[in-house]
Amino acid sequence: MIIPTFVQRPIAGYSWIVLSALGTGFLSFGLWVHHMFTTGLPGVSLGFFSAASEAVAIPTGIQIFVFIATVMLGRVQRSVPMLFSLGALATFIVGGSTGVMIAVAPFDFQVHDTHFIVAHLHYTLIGGMLFPVMAGVWYFYPFVTGRMLSRRLGIWSFWLSFIGFNAAFLPMHLTGLLGMPRRVFTYGADMGWTWLNLWSSVAAFVFAAGFLLFVWDCVRSYTKGAPAGRNPWRAGTLEWMSPAPGQVYGVRAIPQIGSRYPLWDDPDLPRRIEGGDGYLPDAPEGLRETLVTTVLDAEPLQVLRIQGPTWVPMVTAAGLGGVFIFSTFALWLPVLASALLFMVAMLYWLWTGTAIIPDKPVKEVGMGQRLPLYRAGPTSTGWWAMFITMTGDLTAFLALIFGYFFFWTIHPDFPPPGTDGPGWRWPLVAAGLTLVTWGLTLGARLVNARGHVRWAQVCLGLAMAGGVAAALAQMAGPWLAGLDATAHSYQAIVWALVLWVVLHIAAGLIMQAYCLARSLFGRLTPTHDADLWNVTLYWHFTTASALLTAAVIGGFGYLT
Repeated sequence: MIIPTFVQRPIAGYSWIVLSALGTGFLSFGLWVHHMFTTGLPGVSLGFFSAASEAVAIPTGIQIFVFIATVMLGRVQRSVPMLFSLGALATFIVGGSTGVMIAVAPFDFQVHDTHFIVAHLHYTLIGGMLFPVMAGVWYFYPFVTGRMLSRRLGIWSFWLSFIGFNAAFLPMHLTGLLGMPRRVFTYGADMGWTWLNLWSSVAAFVFAAGFLLFVWDCVRSYTKGAPAGRNPWRAGTLEWMSPAPGQVYGVRAIPQIGSRYPLWDDPDLPRRIEGGDGYLPDAPEGLRETLVTTVLDAEPLQVLRIQGPTWVPMVTAAGLGGVFIFSTFALWLPVLASALLFMVAMLYWLWTGTAIIPDKPVKEVGMGQRLPLYRAGPTSTGWWAMFITMTGDLTAFLALIFGYFFFWTIHPDFPPPGTDGPGWRWPLVAAGLTLVTWGLTLGARLVNARGHVRWAQVCLGLAMAGGVAAALAQMAGPWLAGLDATAHSYQAIVWALVLWVVLHIAAGLIMQAYCLARSLFGRLTPTHDADLWNVTLYWHFTTASALLTAAVIGGFGYLT
């Protein structure tokens, strides 16, 4: 977004950069082991993960060349956001080059756990994250505050940061090649690292001074910065359509657009939108509403009403954060309190702010269209949110399955001799009970849609009982076999797989209870059943995980 704005032309090769971003995400699943090349991996694993680590340079290079081509084809406007963006590109290119080097396993053997790795890590972090974030803050500061940051202080902060960073971390490549290990701060004066480390230490303070100057500029300009006005960068994207800072209601109407840079294609668009020319003008009901559209063509499908201003999401996030933070320090009472806060706040948030039955089925949205106010199933946002969440969840689960078979391939004593696994009976029972629970949940959705509300409630109650039984059966296998998760990697990963499924079943039970409660209170009806659709989708994934776990710890373990 920043680079096209400051060269005043659309980004070159947009399709290529989208595909390269997807390619980077896909390849990332197969390159994380380059952090573990020195742990004694078999040659086949080294070759696979080394190749993946090398291959990720291809989509990354495409992105960099797209940015460079965009700059070359346009006319660069000198600005601080562009300065940080170009500095990010230069820095990330250096980090990517050393990344290709350490992706080669024999070279990684030599520099692993040295300052060379520290230098590579910081070049990718600063070039890929910090400098782009600083550019983004500079770019959006006038949009958020209505004021401009100081150009003079911005230039100073960039050059102090850029020069200080490179002067600090570039010599670390050399100290790493000279053999200096990471996480070491005392060493003999005869090692040859003294002056290089002194240079890096001084430069680090220069780097810190540049960043502190940036922070000070952000604080100072909040009250003393020059007024920004509307669209001070002459950007072409839609967020700059509003005055800066924007009104509390965002925009008066939702425009219909047909390009990625609508303000360049139609300079009169802001005036027309302020006149109410668009979808959902004026919000006559006083509710927060937005449009749900098709993915590719952005054709309007639904008016989605969302909750008004509330602290409940923040309280929910604080509770969940407390669970993870306090558990890190084994503070179990605060963990329990945070978990309780999270559950209460989340359920209250869902009960009062989501899947609300509207006062009418459809609404006039302007532009000659009428749209529904409620949707369930694959055409709803909640269904797709659950699908995407569970796809990521399934990816993490498959990593556990991969760990099981990875240990099996590299250890001849996996499972170890004399260790009884969970057997096949309890995993089979657990799989059968999970299938029953899934079938009852699916049945509840189907009979509810046919108007048999009481039967749907009965199915949900039976599904909850089946879920409890399935979780107990999952635990029974390793528990009765006496598997100790601290004794061997086999026993540990069996328990990890079982607990993964049990925790997901527990979450599914809470979801089923929530749907049952909504049905009993008339908030879930045959025509307004989005929650039941989403919970059924969750159980599709959970059941698949339970069946695969049973096959691995019961069937495969029995064969071995």
